[in-house]
Amino acid sequence: MAIRSIRILPPELQNQIAAGEVVERPASVVKELVENALDASADRVQVSIEGGGQSLIHVQDNGEGLSSEEIDLALTRHATSKVSSLEDLQRIASFGFRGEALPSIASVSRLDIASVKRGNDQGSRIRVEFGQTLEHKPFPLREGTRIEVRDLFVNTPARLKFLKKQATEQKKCQEIMQRFALANLEAAFEYTAGGRRIFCLERGQTLQERLAAFWPPQVVEPLLPVAWEQDGVAISGLTGSPQTAQGRSDRILFFVNRRPVQDKVLLSAVRQAYSGKLLSREYPQAVLFLELPPEEIDVNVHPAKTEIRFRDEQHVFASVHRAISQGLGGLGSGPPSRQGQDRMDEPALPSARLQRLLDEAAGAASEAVTKQGESPSGGRQVSQAPYAVADERDSHDWSVIHEGRGQPINQGSCAYLGQVGQSYLLIRQDDSLLIVDQHAAHERILYNGLKDDDQAASVQTLALPLELSLHASEQAVFQEIAPQLARLGFLYDWPGSEVVYIRGIPAFLSSGEARDFLRTALTEGSRDFDQLWTLLACKRAVKAGDTLTDDEARQLLETWLAGPDREYCPHGRPVAVRFTGRDLDRLFKR
Repeated sequence: MAIRSIRILPPELQNQIAAGEVVERPASVVKELVENALDASADRVQVSIEGGGQSLIHVQDNGEGLSSEEIDLALTRHATSKVSSLEDLQRIASFGFRGEALPSIASVSRLDIASVKRGNDQGSRIRVEFGQTLEHKPFPLREGTRIEVRDLFVNTPARLKFLKKQATEQKKCQEIMQRFALANLEAAFEYTAGGRRIFCLERGQTLQERLAAFWPPQVVEPLLPVAWEQDGVAISGLTGSPQTAQGRSDRILFFVNRRPVQDKVLLSAVRQAYSGKLLSREYPQAVLFLELPPEEIDVNVHPAKTEIRFRDEQHVFASVHRAISQGLGGLGSGPPSRQGQDRMDEPALPSARLQRLLDEAAGAASEAVTKQGESPSGGRQVSQAPYAVADERDSHDWSVIHEGRGQPINQGSCAYLGQVGQSYLLIRQDDSLLIVDQHAAHERILYNGLKDDDQAASVQTLALPLELSLHASEQAVFQEIAPQLARLGFLYDWPGSEVVYIRGIPAFLSSGEARDFLRTALTEGSRDFDQLWTLLACKRAVKAGDTLTDDEARQLLETWLAGPDREYCPHGRPVAVRFTGRDLDRLFKR
């Protein structure tokens, strides 16, 4: 490589490099343009895209607008109305502030801007093609700013080929718009994609009303309010009940000073606030708004401003933890630690006392609850208590013991001793005592059977089809998982409307179970067979609280003992706890 002398890059190359940082995909353009609209005090923003945003992005707002001179300056790098001093840079209160967005976008697209300064009668319009200004002239416009971005990345084929399918890019744009809508309840938002209006939201809606346009009712309705303020940190929003937890983290959203952000500190605080209430693979829903003094955060960490840095991470972590705990009713509101999950205060319930007994006898103590463990076979991680206390177990009659009278099991030297609390099966194995969670064991059996069965599913045709109403957010999920559902044994007609007609279901499900399974699959957004198998196994398995006959219990245990990966259920919970003679001696302090 020849050595060249140092020189200043030409403006068009500067813009291309800046574009590489700021404009990653169509959603990046939508984000930058909507931020500018909101910074211009717009309370109505309309966005329309075509071709996943690569063909066209159209943004119209009713904000302050730009004069003819300001439009020229807006297309110059590092020209901005939002920062004028070092002090302003240290106390960023606006969304955008670098002055790189418009020139960067203009360098990789055909850009058309029309704007009128509020109070002026005449607006102006400028057209730029891949960084070169083609036209700048007066233009009649009633209010605000209108921006059209066409043919994004056409002049940079190397970057164009890295774009995903149009449907994926469209979804990314929609997610950006949803976050803006949630953070700015005082503004109206309209979003259209491919000629179809996805949502139209009026000014002044509540956060829960906004969420109802994006999430299904069964997720939105049980949300709990969060309100916390202390030592300069104010937190508000909504958080989900543990009963509505799901297998994905895509419904955990954070906003810091109304800026949508992704942050591991905040996510860790939420997860730990739910410690002991969720399984290892479950995530709650949460939409949290943090308000901090601007000097306490650095929003200039990432070019796209999606990541931030807190001056006092520990204080922010503790505040989020306490806010969520308070929203959940005060459970687990002790001082949190980022080095390990805190043990929750033990409720005075028999099931909690049993959990403590199991932990002590197994020698696990608090480490079994606070640290991640591994399955000897599958490497699954468990970050919550092995037997989390749930409402359905609190109603069990713990005085009921069904004796198995030491009946042998046809697997090793085992004998079935009985059922405790209509939930746990006792086994004597050599010199050890095993306590088996009947639901978790049956889940593992069913999951293995579904996963190993390569034959076509047995289908029962329904005399009258089940009508399943689909929320707008569920229609895309149904379309995505429909092939997997068909393979599982579901037959359906879907004319593309808000109702899908289920004509056939797997033979092993009742109509009610099938409806429940589909509704849960759509709510949790189960995308692959592993998730669907896990969900099916959970729905079909015997439940905690079910009384089993001796024959049923022995058959379940024999099948479980003979199967692979039996230490953990498909969700990652331990299936059994073992007591050796030494464990029992220690329990009785011998």
